[in-house]
Amino acid sequence: FSSVPGGPDDRLLLPLRTASRRYDNLPQKALRSGSSEARLYIPVPVDASSPAANHWALTEQTFRTTVVKTTGRVRASSVRLLGHDYLLAHVPSAGLEWGIETVWRGEVRLCIADPARTVVDILDAPRLGGGIRHVAEILAAYLDDNDPATLIEYGDRLGNRTVFKRLGYIVEVLGQDPVGLIAACRVRVSAGISLLDPDGPSRGRRVTRWGLRVNVRLGPEEPS
Repeated sequence: FSSVPGGPDDRLLLPLRTASRRYDNLPQKALRSGSSEARLYIPVPVDASSPAANHWALTEQTFRTTVVKTTGRVRASSVRLLGHDYLLAHVPSAGLEWGIETVWRGEVRLCIADPARTVVDILDAPRLGGGIRHVAEILAAYLDDNDPATLIEYGDRLGNRTVFKRLGYIVEVLGQDPVGLIAACRVRVSAGISLLDPDGPSRGRRVTRWGLRVNVRLGPEEPS
């Protein structure tokens, strides 16, 4: 796997399919391409749900392409390896020091996004969660069984305030407000107008309360 450094000083990030909660589909050859001591992080894929979202039972949607994040140098932004498509991205080491949990496959340590990190990552880049409508479904599933306060903590760590715009707006559309989640988002909303779905059309009504241009409709009744 030459496009992602895998030496002892790098963190090699490789994907998993976990729809059945088993790590059966990660190519063994790909695993052995890097150091067995490399840290592996499983973030969200493109055009479908994330392996982590499947693992945490936040969605049943399958995926076709996986995003690979690494602290090493990335030579190509996309690669096809052993029949799997990957998008590659460099991240600073601090970005892999929170919101992940460790699992093992044989002698290889794998780190997957925990439920809150999964949600925050796809609020940051909705296309990684299959678009904003599917992001809203994953968020609704998260709120059924997980701590909403962790979303605020992780959003602060990520540092993109548009996450709070999308989070607060979607929570309002869902008709929920667990433990003051909407108020916590409101105080973190930045100036300017952001697109609800960055990959959607540029047109749409403005929701000034959230600093959003709602270019994708989520439900029959939405806040204005």
